[in-house]
Amino acid sequence: MIEDKKQENVSIPYFQDRKGGLIAFGVLQIILGSFCFLMVPLMLIGMLALSVSGRPDAVPVNPQVMVQGVFFYLLLAVWFVWMGIGSIKARRWARALVLVSSWLWFVFGVMGFIFWIIFMPNMYSQMAVNGQMPSNVITITKIVTIIFMIVFYIVVPGIAILFYGSKNVKATCESRNPVPSWTDKCPLPVLGLSFLYAIGVISVIPMASYNFVMPFFGSLLSGAAGALAIFCVVLILGYLAFGTYKLHMKAWWAAVLLMLLGTISTIMTFSKISLLEFYQKMNFPEQQLKLIQQMGITRNSNIIWQSVFWTVIFFGYLLYVRKFFVKNSK
Repeated sequence: MIEDKKQENVSIPYFQDRKGGLIAFGVLQIILGSFCFLMVPLMLIGMLALSVSGRPDAVPVNPQVMVQGVFFYLLLAVWFVWMGIGSIKARRWARALVLVSSWLWFVFGVMGFIFWIIFMPNMYSQMAVNGQMPSNVITITKIVTIIFMIVFYIVVPGIAILFYGSKNVKATCESRNPVPSWTDKCPLPVLGLSFLYAIGVISVIPMASYNFVMPFFGSLLSGAAGALAIFCVVLILGYLAFGTYKLHMKAWWAAVLLMLLGTISTIMTFSKISLLEFYQKMNFPEQQLKLIQQMGITRNSNIIWQSVFWTVIFFGYLLYVRKFFVKNSK
């Protein structure tokens, strides 16, 4: 999917220099990173305003959501600014990382949009029945959401893929940054997989604010037990990120095993335990739990089918990249 030419530093007789484009895309990424950084105080101010509004129907501030939101936007801000500077300097590593991250952004954006089309109409229907929103407001909200998702989750990463994936951009970075980078040591399809594991390591950090709740083969772990289980998962994902980058065959098999165990655990857990109980364990406020119920998004079958779907997709990709591991197995 993220195919690239050979990683060796070959001389290209002629190419169109894309330094101007790299600078333009770099500036746009820095602007986007600055916007993400500004979202942190705006989010905090908005949540604080809701908490002191005094409205009886106001949803109380959820500290867990606030912590997760702050962490997410700060992480994106650092990432976009870092990639933007690397793009302006025409660094090889920046082109590679922007390309693989854009592919992940695009794939998850397309899949997320499909799931939204399938499952969200039921949520809006429940909101109309419960009188939470007038029908005309719901219609406008649907249209705005569709436009936003198409532009931000599909069009934007798609443009980045087309630009950073072009031969001219690759040649420009190799010409202006002739020393091979650490990203050149790993095929881009595998680098993207390693990058995904690294994201997994980082993404579990906010789980501390949710009482370390984790599905575990038919039960829910939380507190110290959940923290220990999550710590083990972090260690495994860290190994997968490193081992995959190094093209170790053991890392490929470990990824297959972790994927199967994770899917079995999810199916076993949510076949017995309701999503509402899961959210309660995560210490969601009572009023927010009622809102989730009213929106009709507590169906366990949705979680189970989505887990199976992503397992099939991920296993297919593991099979696709396996050829890179065979000759480099250690």
